[in-house]
Amino acid sequence: MYRLLAAIAVLLLTAVNGVAGEPAAADQLVALLAPTKSLHARFDQQVRDARGDLLQRSSGELWVKRPSRLRWEVRQPFAYLVVTDGRWLWRYDADLEQAVRQPFNGNLAETPALLFSDDPEALDEHYDITLAAGDWGQRFVLVPRSADSAFGQLEVVFKAREMQRMVLLDGLGQTTDIRFSAVRANPAVDDARFHFTPPAGTDVIYDDPQPVR
Repeated sequence: MYRLLAAIAVLLLTAVNGVAGEPAAADQLVALLAPTKSLHARFDQQVRDARGDLLQRSSGELWVKRPSRLRWEVRQPFAYLVVTDGRWLWRYDADLEQAVRQPFNGNLAETPALLFSDDPEALDEHYDITLAAGDWGQRFVLVPRSADSAFGQLEVVFKAREMQRMVLLDGLGQTTDIRFSAVRANPAVDDARFHFTPPAGTDVIYDDPQPVR
């Protein structure tokens, strides 16, 4: 069910084409993301169905670091971890004592927070990016150009150049809404935080073709 992380991202925007001298939405988003080489924040996440009914609520901490390193650690209501070192992506359910390893493919639908750990210049190649007007900050909406994408749109909201929120809408109308707090840009983060070794007794599923464990 935490593949809903695959649906967290950057939502709807209204392009600012007609404003003379103002950078395109994609350029504005790149300008906000580019200075961030690492990031740490707390998050509160809600998942709702197409009718708006609450399906799931969780909270925890996030670490990201370029290139392609992410640790998404759910603390409440139970422990769940998504972590990648850029080569392997691990999902670990502590209650079930089960871990799944798969090759990392950089897909934002799998781990949307990678928006902050990969090359922001590449976003414009894969997403139509618009910017919505409003007095609550800058809200960028990313719509995948590929018809095979696992989500319909991804939204990211900045206020005073600080990330505040990500919202993802999937093909079934399910919405994942993530609010961030205590955001720290460019903290020192040890690479060891992005490596994972299954605890003794864990049932490990290797969802990859690699013969060497």
